[in-house]
Amino acid sequence: MFGNRIGTVLTAAAAVVIFAVTPANAADSTVTFATTGGVLSVSVAPAAALNTGSATPGTTISGLLGAVTVTDARGTAEGWAIGVYSTTGFTATGSPSIPNTGITYTPGAATGTVAPGTPAITPGAAGSPGNDRGSARTVYTYANATAGGNRVSWVPTLAVAIPSTARPGALYSGKITYRVM
Repeated sequence: MFGNRIGTVLTAAAAVVIFAVTPANAADSTVTFATTGGVLSVSVAPAAALNTGSATPGTTISGLLGAVTVTDARGTAEGWAIGVYSTTGFTATGSPSIPNTGITYTPGAATGTVAPGTPAITPGAAGSPGNDRGSARTVYTYANATAGGNRVSWVPTLAVAIPSTARPGALYSGKITYRVM
């Protein structure tokens, strides 16, 4: 009576062992892929017109430059800083040029932020832009212990002191360049 049960259990155990063995025609495929790093970038308004204050020689004119947005798609907790500079200052035909010392860039408050964790997003102090890439004035910094993509936007103001010797009707132009690092 117990003999039949033991034989049945041993037969069932042997059947399980037989089905657990890898078949002779099995093959493996090794699958690989590489992740890519995102980029750290800045986008700005392509042009702006200063329209607040007086455009009379010897006064100051100012205006909003449009939204500036830094997008960090690197996915790290590395952080970043962004600076501004102008290699040209402001020039006008037949009028004295306006050097960077006559320009004041004010970052303004962050208008939009997307970030993981609790980042430290700090605007820089208002002041003149640097004269070149190496002397760019830092206008915002971002630090975070939490890795992940982030985006910060703000709308800066630019004020320009017009020389008292500027020719009436002179059309001044110049470039403000951003460097994100």
